[in-house]
Amino acid sequence: MPVLRPRIALALAAISALAACNSTREAADIPAAPHRPQSVDTEGVVPEYCPKISLRENTAILRKGEIGKQQYIASITQTTRECHVLNGELYLKVGVSGRVVAGPAGEGGTAALPIRVAVVSGADTLYSNRGTQSVAYAQGSPGRFVYVDEAIRVPEPPARNYAIFVGFDEGK
Repeated sequence: MPVLRPRIALALAAISALAACNSTREAADIPAAPHRPQSVDTEGVVPEYCPKISLRENTAILRKGEIGKQQYIASITQTTRECHVLNGELYLKVGVSGRVVAGPAGEGGTAALPIRVAVVSGADTLYSNRGTQSVAYAQGSPGRFVYVDEAIRVPEPPARNYAIFVGFDEGK
């Protein structure tokens, strides 16, 4: 037990020293900052509006092979986006992540996942790109993937009417 006392004393001294350096202010004492776009240096300005991402119906899951004999099943589990405006154009970085599991007939391997990212305004398609992301998977051990499309550049939206769609796209 004598070994623990110096350790406890040392931990308490460190906590006390950190607490002495910390100062708090009441929320009423902190002036509210006006809401405005943040500067992103030479990359432009972070806009107040960044379009939301949606998954088109039937594009969140990709099954490779016939029912009951699938080699693998891939699913999109998360999406994210980053926006900035420069010279009247909206630059977007869209990320898609997910996993691949071996199907009933699959033993593992590498899957080439076809992922489409599109930006639309009403019925108009402003941007559309189909990329491929490779992911290794094994029976009993899912593979994880992250796909990022950084090449999106569209006109700055005059209203909040843009939408970003992502999903698997086996179309040629």
